[in-house]
Amino acid sequence: MSVVHHLQQFHIPFDVDAFMSGHKDCPDDKPLVQELWQKVTPSVFWREETISSNDGDRLVLGQDALQIDSCYVCKGLAQCNKATMMALTIGSGLPDEARTAAQQGQLYRSAVADYIGSHAVEMLAEAFCQYLQQQALPRGLYATLRYSPGYGDWALTAQTDVFRFLNHCKGQIVLSENCLMEPIKSITAIIGWSSQWQKPEYPKGEHNSFCNGGHNCAACVTWACRKGKRVK
Repeated sequence: MSVVHHLQQFHIPFDVDAFMSGHKDCPDDKPLVQELWQKVTPSVFWREETISSNDGDRLVLGQDALQIDSCYVCKGLAQCNKATMMALTIGSGLPDEARTAAQQGQLYRSAVADYIGSHAVEMLAEAFCQYLQQQALPRGLYATLRYSPGYGDWALTAQTDVFRFLNHCKGQIVLSENCLMEPIKSITAIIGWSSQWQKPEYPKGEHNSFCNGGHNCAACVTWACRKGKRVK
């Protein structure tokens, strides 16, 4: 069994001017953005495992340590023999600030805090994946893009298995009965590792589409849906 690693204080490079110029919808309030960013406290859990099988429908890590039922993920990691599962959070400080400000009627402050939190967790995921890639290059490994439960055909309910695989993140990230995470600005994701360079494109299904719900399953033209028989 591989080890679940933990970084309690992973650094996210942040320049307020670059952030505001790169996010055109960011409120033009530099002092407030700088103040709220101080409440971002990143934490990361991750585990690397060998991919023991990938039949196009199901990807298995280790000796049945984690099974991922997703054509989308299987295709994205088709050339990989290892994968890293991760859970990342910016902590509860900023979401708590947004909640408290809203309760006190400070709606502007609450909205800015929520805005920064949403972008901060994505920045954390990107920065951490770049960190892993730097560590992997000397091993001759190249990363895929990252995939998360709830996207493509990887069901959100798979979060339960992901958390078990990550030893429940030492209780620092908690999963609700609805498979939502607390703190709310958190992400789970997988990236694959291959000895071949991976083109940074997400896989496309037949007719370049995935099921987004509300379709007639009997006439489905996508390949990602497992509710009915896949179109070959």
